[in-house]
Amino acid sequence: MAHLEVTFYDNMIDVRGQGFCWKFPNTGKNKKAILPVLRGFYVPDTGKSLFTYQEIADALGYKARQNVENFLAAFRSAGGDMQQYVSPNNAKHDRLCEPIAEQILTSPWLGIHQQYLAFRETHPEETLSETTFRKYARELDVLKLLKRVRQLIADRPARLDLTRYLQEILEMEVVPRAKQKEIVELVPEAQSASSRRQSSLNERLFDPRTERKLLITLLYVCNVSQEMLSLLFGISKTSIHRHIYDVCGDDLTWQIVGQIVRWSGQVSVDEKWITIDGVWHFVLCAVDAVSGFPLLVEVYPTVDTVSWTIFFTRFRTIYGVPKLIQCDGSQALAAAREAIFPRVRYQLCKFHKLKNLMKRIRKHVRDSKDYIRAVRFAKHIFSNTWVSSRKQAAKSLQKLAGHEISDYVDEHILSCWRQLTMSLTTNTSERFNRKIEKCFFGRYGIPTVESAQVLLRGLWLKELLLNGHQHLSQTSELASMDVSRIWQEQLDSGKILHFFHDYEASRVEKLA
Repeated sequence: MAHLEVTFYDNMIDVRGQGFCWKFPNTGKNKKAILPVLRGFYVPDTGKSLFTYQEIADALGYKARQNVENFLAAFRSAGGDMQQYVSPNNAKHDRLCEPIAEQILTSPWLGIHQQYLAFRETHPEETLSETTFRKYARELDVLKLLKRVRQLIADRPARLDLTRYLQEILEMEVVPRAKQKEIVELVPEAQSASSRRQSSLNERLFDPRTERKLLITLLYVCNVSQEMLSLLFGISKTSIHRHIYDVCGDDLTWQIVGQIVRWSGQVSVDEKWITIDGVWHFVLCAVDAVSGFPLLVEVYPTVDTVSWTIFFTRFRTIYGVPKLIQCDGSQALAAAREAIFPRVRYQLCKFHKLKNLMKRIRKHVRDSKDYIRAVRFAKHIFSNTWVSSRKQAAKSLQKLAGHEISDYVDEHILSCWRQLTMSLTTNTSERFNRKIEKCFFGRYGIPTVESAQVLLRGLWLKELLLNGHQHLSQTSELASMDVSRIWQEQLDSGKILHFFHDYEASRVEKLA
């Protein structure tokens, strides 16, 4: 076996083999170029390659030799041209950059959101998200833009358009809701761009042609499989998949948020773990503690302080500062809460505290009579009407149950007593977590983060339509949407009977 060793440093790639030692700058192109070069070495006597696919894969840290074979196939398809091989191949990028630049140069005064809408109207055949549009727009030649702006200024006098400027500010997610309201009150004409943005969800959902897509999405998040939906609606699974993704696209989150105009000011936060392609991820959710309606739902790869800090920052940007936060005793959550909401009152969930206390009582209290009394004292800590009575129950439990329980009560209950005096729970967020569990764990698996986000957006949309009317304005069309009517119009009894007939027939055919 030939010796091959590849070491990656911060700014250098070190390649060592039999009789050679190379050093390259550590770039993606150089790492990609190493593969055909190493495979090009051969033994003079036999003409065979000096390094096998597996040896190259092991040296470069790839999981399997197929990774190397794929790169070499790309090198051969490039005709052995190293420059073409290492250059990125993005057909959509190459096709759209020029028309995007043309659109921006034609109307440079428009905001980026209006530019995107104008581009979609001009090129309806292109499937392009606003995020990708912004990415491609950043590559525009600044000199061309400057030349175009100067040309427009020379053609007609230009001055700062305050209304346009405020409209672009209203489109930014970083502007708090209170500040947006203040801007609209001071300059009412600035509301047009923002209102168009918020009404796009209504236009999409109230179009009679999309009611069927909406019903398919609601059934999908209620755990009806795409196979059954295909039989039920008489269309292919591919069409079912496309309908769901049309409704639950990337922009659905901020469109739902834009519909929420009222909430209690009390929020219950919690996390729920899910598996995506066999890897644990976490859904962080903030739920209105009074109504139980989800105000913000996001997926993160970890549940550490960084994730909670990002989540709380986004919540503050959208809804402002809450009056009360209800949560569990997670240290990561506590650190993020203190950083983002340092002066906001919070309460710990009494059920979490009671559950943890009962575990220790079962472990350390052996006598049956003492155990019964300890359990009664533990329940009184969190259920007595008067705060003084609850604290007295904690003291009585300390005297009865021994030093292990006494130390635990001191450290985990009495030390945070002010955060337990309201005797609150996180039941509202726990109930929404159970809905997430039913939505996710009834499936064979979630392959990607995007698939998980689509499910969560669909579940959030269902909650808005069925249980979130009190959070919408009285004039909102979503508040008047009749889901029952859509169901009756889109699915009649004949279709349902036909579905069961086809499903039974397909099942018998598979068994045969």
